[in-house]
Amino acid sequence: MIDYYQPVEINIVSAQDLDSINLLFRPTVYVSVSVTRGSRDKQVTPAAVCEKKLLRWNHRMKFYIEDDKIQRNESVFVFQIKVKKFYGSTEVVGKLFVPLKQLIHLNEEKTITEHTKIDYQVITESGKPKGCICLGFSFGSVFKGQISGCDSDSNVGVCEDCRLGAWGIIKDVPSAPCEDDIYA
Repeated sequence: MIDYYQPVEINIVSAQDLDSINLLFRPTVYVSVSVTRGSRDKQVTPAAVCEKKLLRWNHRMKFYIEDDKIQRNESVFVFQIKVKKFYGSTEVVGKLFVPLKQLIHLNEEKTITEHTKIDYQVITESGKPKGCICLGFSFGSVFKGQISGCDSDSNVGVCEDCRLGAWGIIKDVPSAPCEDDIYA
């Protein structure tokens, strides 16, 4: 079936004040990103660079999401910050839900551009606020076509009582630091 798709690029820049992560032991901290409806795609960042209370990724991901799912407000980005423990288990230490329709609306109003970074409050599994994550978004033009892996029946679970639409502090700053700045 041929549908209309909205390309969305995410830049996962950094996270801070995630107190339950003991950065002294250099844990493997990464972010898993999926979409509730409109895409089966699930992507993961490489391990973060740890600095005191700051985690840096500066990692870009591209998603193609069914435009009709966005217009009906069915597509939500699900971000999960995960820690891989020394003995192999994985723990979700924070999560965030970002509705795509609101992002598209902000993009249409020119509130966000490809150089805009947004700080979002991260919540724990129990729903308590904990730290923040800095993200950037850019949008391509809607196109008609067929994308493998996209299927209207795909559905990644979203918690029933999550608060959608909580916007962070929007900072209009130049794009994220380059890799040389992070590893310097």
